[in-house]
Amino acid sequence: MTPTNTYMNNLYNAVGKEVTGFWNKEPFHGTITATRAKYGAEIQVTVEDGDNLYIIDGTTMLNCGDINYSNLHVYFENNT
Repeated sequence: MTPTNTYMNNLYNAVGKEVTGFWNKEPFHGTITATRAKYGAEIQVTVEDGDNLYIIDGTTMLNCGDINYSNLHVYFENNT
């Protein structure tokens, strides 16, 4: 399995995991509340931070951002 496939599989199963990053230069820290498969091999995640809802494509997460998002990070491991 390629690193991209592994990442997308982990992302698809990441409901409940935390995400940090910037949306239009504004910081956010939220939780993945839903994932869904899109066309082809694309995944879409829904991130909620209490006040806002962010819909982010898996390739955007993989690339750590795009024109609207930057410095994206998914915390796949639970730090206890």
